[in-house]
Amino acid sequence: MDAEQLAIEEINNAGGVLGKQIQATVEDGASNWDTFREKATKLIDQDKVVAVFGCWTSASRKNVLPVFEQKNHMLWYPVQYEGQECSKNIFYTEVLVTPITN
Repeated sequence: MDAEQLAIEEINNAGGVLGKQIQATVEDGASNWDTFREKATKLIDQDKVVAVFGCWTSASRKNVLPVFEQKNHMLWYPVQYEGQECSKNIFYTEVLVTPITN
């Protein structure tokens, strides 16, 4: 969350996106899969967010997946995952580590 807040600050200081400032709406899933689903629904339906950056575990991501697919909304999932899942509504990030050899 801190990295996202920093990125938002930098983007806003540079003029925003298409001249508009980004405003973060923060929710806490409380490490509870059902709460993640409830918060995702709230962010989309009530708060009218453009995109969601979140979930931390594969279980939380899998639990919110139906919400994002049913509502045709975008989730940016910021951690490595086990693969074998594909959805047009989730942007899966992956950190590739290349071993250094001598």
